[in-house]
Amino acid sequence: MKQRKGEAWKNAGKWMAVVTLAATVLSGCSGGGDQASPTGNPSPAATGPYAKHLDISWIGHNQIGKINDAVNNPVKKLIEDKFNVTITMVPLDVHNKEQVNLYFADGKTADHIRINVDSTFLMEQGLVREIPEDKLRKLMPDWMKSIESMVDPKIVSSTMKFKGKLYAVPFLNYAAMQPWVMGVRKDWLDAVGINKLPETLEEYHEMLKRFTFNDPDRNGKRDTYGGHGLQLYLRGAFGLGSGNAFYADSNGKVFSSVLTDGYKQYLKTMRAWYDEGLIDPESITDQRPQQRAKWADGKFGVLADHPWWYASTTAGNVTKMLTDKNPNAKIDFLKPFAGPTGDKGAGGTAFPAMQRGFFFGTKTSDEKMERIMAIKNFMAADDNFYIRAYFGEEGKGYTKDKDGVIQITPEYLSLDKITQEGIGQYFALRPDTWEFYKKNNVLKIDLPAYDVAMSSPKKYNDVNFMINSTNEALLKNGTAVTTVVTEFETNATVGKLDIDKEWEAYKKKYLDAGGQAILDNYQKLYDEANKK
Repeated sequence: MKQRKGEAWKNAGKWMAVVTLAATVLSGCSGGGDQASPTGNPSPAATGPYAKHLDISWIGHNQIGKINDAVNNPVKKLIEDKFNVTITMVPLDVHNKEQVNLYFADGKTADHIRINVDSTFLMEQGLVREIPEDKLRKLMPDWMKSIESMVDPKIVSSTMKFKGKLYAVPFLNYAAMQPWVMGVRKDWLDAVGINKLPETLEEYHEMLKRFTFNDPDRNGKRDTYGGHGLQLYLRGAFGLGSGNAFYADSNGKVFSSVLTDGYKQYLKTMRAWYDEGLIDPESITDQRPQQRAKWADGKFGVLADHPWWYASTTAGNVTKMLTDKNPNAKIDFLKPFAGPTGDKGAGGTAFPAMQRGFFFGTKTSDEKMERIMAIKNFMAADDNFYIRAYFGEEGKGYTKDKDGVIQITPEYLSLDKITQEGIGQYFALRPDTWEFYKKNNVLKIDLPAYDVAMSSPKKYNDVNFMINSTNEALLKNGTAVTTVVTEFETNATVGKLDIDKEWEAYKKKYLDAGGQAILDNYQKLYDEANKK
């Protein structure tokens, strides 16, 4: 997710990294000057700073599994009329790495570029233009104000650049600040005689055993497991995030989390639980679609995911997919439980550095870049415009309950309808704060998952310290090192190797694959950023 750490590193490996948010591109404006005021009221298109008509090409954030091919949608028309532009939507699946790579390999580009795969290649291969920081701050004050209300401006400034240059409009929202949570089948807890949520590693283990062996679904068959896939809080109980993180200790010494004794003990615990039959063996190879299908079918009782995916207002949410097939199912949310040393925490989130929101193509002129900046800043400045662009028209796409919370019309949760209307993040991606989201989007029934996430100690997936530039060794060696870790963790879990006997060889292989260079570079970057 973040340019300075190498997205390939975090995306590699099945469970070794968590999806975090991706990259985006901005394209421009004409007429120079102040395109949008901090209050978000651009001049009329015909006479103001948008008097010159511009043609803009746009790669936006499509819904997973659905390319945005509705080229005459209402949101596009709304933007075109207000900002005197004609937008050409590029039909590209921004989540598909192969499609994205082929698009740019063919020499194609766009003015506004948002992709949801590793975007490092765009900058390294000169496929996007540099952005003047003074122009970003002048033309996107509301966007930047929102970001800097969530993250220390010093961190924003030091982490939004790649190799010292600004290529992407920085992005972050409340979701990136929230760790994942673990949802548990409350109806299963009742069925197996557990009357309180686990608070220790031992209590969590006991819950998994009963979910596996005590017929929690009461069908008379031995066909359930305790869990599947990422053991989020288990990693936290041993001091680990969800990926291969690099942490600095209290003395400023940088170390790799997957070379620690805590990681070794985590692997032994996973191995023991796997041998006990508490974890679905297919979880080693299952991808997210297979995992969610099994969750919906009631095959396991604990699921780790972001609270947004549990929310009733999220299209394809994991709560509805469960209750559609199991009407009596109920979900409660665990808090991180304590491990052997009392440590606890939740992963699924990265250190609060900047993500790449969107880019501008190399052929994008200054005036087009500025016009796109004006569009996106207005989206950040004007809540009513944003809500219209994201949710649709009030009374059609959504209504509001007595508390003023948006309730999406069921039809508008479908991928086809989202695409047809042009709503969602394709145009309306902006850095939402938790205050805005909680006030406008979170129903009371969805608050428990968010409350647990917001109160959970964080175990970052990448680093726990600020740096001022890119770890070049991570860009070069990250994928190779991740492969070493993923293979060792997988084989250790399923019993294909002896953890104690292979431990030192694993550490050497890790360091030789580039881990030592990454550590040395992080130590240097840490020392530079924390000079006194």
